[in-house]
Amino acid sequence: MELVAERVGRLCRQAVGEQLRQHAERYGAADVLDRIAEAVAQGRLDHHLEEDLDRLDDAFARHGIDGLTTGVRGFEAWLGGGGHPTVVAWSCPSPLPCPRAVPEGDGDRPVCGLTGVPFGQRRIVL
Repeated sequence: MELVAERVGRLCRQAVGEQLRQHAERYGAADVLDRIAEAVAQGRLDHHLEEDLDRLDDAFARHGIDGLTTGVRGFEAWLGGGGHPTVVAWSCPSPLPCPRAVPEGDGDRPVCGLTGVPFGQRRIVL
């Protein structure tokens, strides 16, 4: 549970003021943040806390804040793979697309507000 304690420490350093709470509420994760705070207050560093930390990280990552409790992630090429890391996103369906892209798995498939055409799936090589 040493890693869980490190993650809690990282989260505590970021919990100064109301910004963390406001974001958690905006991202639909206020209940998860409450459970984390309760576990920390009880001195509980267990598997349930770890799962809630994962849930909180996922909620923030869906809104562009990656590594809230785990720190910044780095990408390395897999030496045996020969490929390149990719992400999948929904992107503008226009023949001359706008730069808008939405991460796949971030809700329903988006639709262009101007044309009504559903976004297309696109792989982006990192």
